Amino acid sequence: MPEFAIVAQDPDFVRRNAAALAVGNQFSLIGLPDTQNYSSTFPQIFVAQTNWVVDHRADLQVEYVSHYGDIVNNADQEYQWVLADAAMAVLDEADMIYGVCPGNHDITASGGSGQPVLRGPYLDYFGPDRFAGRSWFGGASPTGMSNFTVFSAGGIDFLQIHIDVDTPVRELAWAQAVIDANRDRPVMLTTHRYLQDAQDYTSGVPLVSSGRYPDIWYQFEGLYNPDGMRSEEFFQWFVRRQPSVFMVTCGHFHEEYRQVSQNVAGLPVHEVLADFQDDPNGGDGWLRIMKFNTLSGIIDVDTYSPTLGAVRTASESDFNLAVDFDRYMLAPQTAFKAFQQGIGGYEGTQDTWVSQQNPNTSYGDNDRRVSDDDTANSFFSDYRGQALVRFDGIVGGQGIPEGSEILSATLVIDIADDIDTPLFNPSFLVHKVVRAWSESSTWNSLSGGLTVGSDLAPSFASFSGDNNPNSETMRRIDVTQVVRDWMSGAPNCGLAIMPQIISGNDDGIEIIASENANTLLRPRLEVTYRPAAIAGDLDGDRVVGAADIAVLLLAFGECDGSAFDVDGSGCVDAGDIAFLLLLFS
Repeated sequence: MPEFAIVAQDPDFVRRNAAALAVGNQFSLIGLPDTQNYSSTFPQIFVAQTNWVVDHRADLQVEYVSHYGDIVNNADQEYQWVLADAAMAVLDEADMIYGVCPGNHDITASGGSGQPVLRGPYLDYFGPDRFAGRSWFGGASPTGMSNFTVFSAGGIDFLQIHIDVDTPVRELAWAQAVIDANRDRPVMLTTHRYLQDAQDYTSGVPLVSSGRYPDIWYQFEGLYNPDGMRSEEFFQWFVRRQPSVFMVTCGHFHEEYRQVSQNVAGLPVHEVLADFQDDPNGGDGWLRIMKFNTLSGIIDVDTYSPTLGAVRTASESDFNLAVDFDRYMLAPQTAFKAFQQGIGGYEGTQDTWVSQQNPNTSYGDNDRRVSDDDTANSFFSDYRGQALVRFDGIVGGQGIPEGSEILSATLVIDIADDIDTPLFNPSFLVHKVVRAWSESSTWNSLSGGLTVGSDLAPSFASFSGDNNPNSETMRRIDVTQVVRDWMSGAPNCGLAIMPQIISGNDDGIEIIASENANTLLRPRLEVTYRPAAIAGDLDGDRVVGAADIAVLLLAFGECDGSAFDVDGSGCVDAGDIAFLLLLFS
């Protein structure tokens, strides 16, 4: 049944919550849902919101403020940007950490799909230049339409990414690199359009189920970014693939709603919608207060209006989220590296397939790789298709430091065309390749394709060719031992994906290749490792610097086997300091 807001006056809200937050490892994050009507008609409410946040920053231990998009109502109306700028400048003047993302009203004249995209005003007022010089501002995507911030609170270092509305692939390719470089931080994502609550909005007679926007919705409300993606694609291609993402917040749809999905690590992803734009006075000043307790693993969410001095008490407005923050971070003293063409500057993927049917044809420039026990679907003879993939430069240089201990390694591929024959469901076998090849290789140049024994080691893994359900295109394959072999000096000749040979089966798969336009779905190698010890790194931060010298000075004069006797003289003395200075940085 739909749930309607219950509002109660609460003059004691701040004092009561301040007392609860007085215990250690707690802090608050403020969510500012769609402020478009405030910027156009009720600017005093917008200013009241940000002033209230600053005024109660200490009481509520506010460490971060997140704006959910639709800062203004009309992107082509300068006065609205001026009013929004003045309201958000309250946070600037208080040096508060915050992030923003654009909504559909921030990039079009009236918020309608199909209208010309106007990015200039948003970039002028809320682009990366606004945050330049702020220590907590991590950077922006090349377009400036997405950004990330880092902050520490409750004893944890967090990463928050604000992402462009109806996100284009290029924005998420940038965001993927940011997450890969910060796998030691739990991640929150904010984007504008992601969830809808049709059940409540239509008084219990929804045309679609509440949740992420279904594909049919886009027939009536199209994409605001012409080259963007739908919310289900946003989840499938990006959100669920991130082991460190624990929450996604959004606005756009007037309602409150939440659901829990699961990421590839089997961890919950809390997806939370809040938008009050259809309430009186353009939204009545409602904002979200998320109180984090990192020890108990609880986020206590309240919905409060500074202008009304009231709370919303229904379960969709006042609820708790359970988060085991440690599970979204790397274990101590471990590191992470991902190799995926076009992500984070990596360009070392080599992949192709060889065809028995067309034995002299090279497919290295194609955007798909075929693995098939009969590419011709012939009744009289079988023509094999064999897929190959390799990640160059993964050891040393910009890759995994030599001497590191490989803890886990996973090959991630996506199947563009799966097995559709009802009588057969063959598996596909993964082998370590033991001979050289290139993207220009053909069936004949490899002397009649690849053969187990002379060209391939025995298969060590397999996966299903059937996308079951149809939306499940991703395959994750454990390749830990293979990467360990490469780290130990074995030649890296990559991996082969071979079809299981079943008499009568003529169906195969097509794997998305490193040349595919969708960067997010290109082959990916994820490696977690324990770096080799660095001489002189006394504090374990992987850098020899001033902190290590400080550690040494605290131990100065110790003898008889001190762990800080780095030059082996028997005592911690001037020789050890000289040794560290040689290794400095």
